[in-house]
Amino acid sequence: MKLSENIDKVVWTLLDKGLYIIYGFVTLLQIRRLEPAEFGIYAILITIHTWLFILSDSLFYQGIIQFGFNPQTEKRANLFALLLSSAFIFIVSFSLYLCSDYLVVIFKEPAFKKITYILPFLSFLSIPRIYFLKFAFKHSNTFELFVVNSSFFLTMSLLTIYFFFTKPLFTFELMVTIYLSGTILSSATAFLLLRKKVTLSSKGTLTLREYFSFGLPIVFYSFFQSIPRQLDVLILQYFFQSKIVGIYYSAKTLFRLFEEGLNAAYSLVYPTAVRLIAKGKSQDLKSLMDKSTSFTFILVLFLFVILQFGGSELFIRFFLPEKYLLSISIFNFMLIAALFMPFQLNASLMIAEQKTKTVAMYIFFSAFASFASFLIVGIYKLENLLPLGIVIYYFLFGLLVYFYSCKNYSFSILSLRQGLFDIWYYLRNIAHK
Repeated sequence: MKLSENIDKVVWTLLDKGLYIIYGFVTLLQIRRLEPAEFGIYAILITIHTWLFILSDSLFYQGIIQFGFNPQTEKRANLFALLLSSAFIFIVSFSLYLCSDYLVVIFKEPAFKKITYILPFLSFLSIPRIYFLKFAFKHSNTFELFVVNSSFFLTMSLLTIYFFFTKPLFTFELMVTIYLSGTILSSATAFLLLRKKVTLSSKGTLTLREYFSFGLPIVFYSFFQSIPRQLDVLILQYFFQSKIVGIYYSAKTLFRLFEEGLNAAYSLVYPTAVRLIAKGKSQDLKSLMDKSTSFTFILVLFLFVILQFGGSELFIRFFLPEKYLLSISIFNFMLIAALFMPFQLNASLMIAEQKTKTVAMYIFFSAFASFASFLIVGIYKLENLLPLGIVIYYFLFGLLVYFYSCKNYSFSILSLRQGLFDIWYYLRNIAHK
């Protein structure tokens, strides 16, 4: 539970998330060459694709970790995850393709035909990358995670830079080419690097009923969690033009720095929590909760102060063209949500203890309030309040998990100091060497 004992994992995790930051800058190059409407269409494709794999991860891939530390269930869980997720992705993506004409009418966007045409290809090419990466998460192999993600983001980055200097304008089709290239290379890398960690067998004690009993509550709350985090783009597309959606998504692209930071912390906390619970180490589990929340909050607060007080405006005005300047106020509004993100890490401990129904209830309540907020913004055309649903979601969910943690895990607001103590002791030890 000491920072010094896990510094290698922390460093590779930070480097991995650094890839997202680097690609965030690359995305700014893409935005400079994209019209807001074209960027909005591309955002819808990525949103649906991401949403599809979020549901698949919750229902199928999460079982790789949950049942992966018991020899009697491990191999069968791996097989279930591969076969069932592939079938699920095929059915959903192909169904959306068949419904493309209806989607064009509902969202008043002819480009939905192009989106649903490319979605099945993109989804199937993504399966190896997402599936094999779950084993890197399972064993906390942050170096392998970094290598696979490097092949994904660096490929897209190099292609973007090349096209930036050779093409005066980016199109939806060109963006798809870039994304597909990164997907293919990273899927191949994930297979070659992690295939030996995967063992499949139809034998074992794990039943489909037990498998789905764990996965269904998680997919339930993941679906509602995806409303503010992914489906917000589709909701806004229903009420606004693709141009507005593109500007909103440009701000959200920057906000992903915080969401990926939360994902990075979760990728370290959840597998560790499962192992500690299996070994009955309750004191270490309490330490994990306090320190992970504290470290994350300290980092978020530091970035919030810098960005909220002029940093974001300076950054966006420097990198983005004038037609995207509305994203400044949108991004600054989103930043409020980041302050409540760290408390959500404690939800991963609740999931590890299989308190999934409680987490699902919290997410349902928060997502419902978020959805209602998006509807109000859309109905009344409140362009300056576009991120209201995101802020409402993170605020409510973070608050609910915080009160649960205080009641059941002896967590308190003073626990946020723990990270400062650890940083001080770590730096002091380095200075004395």
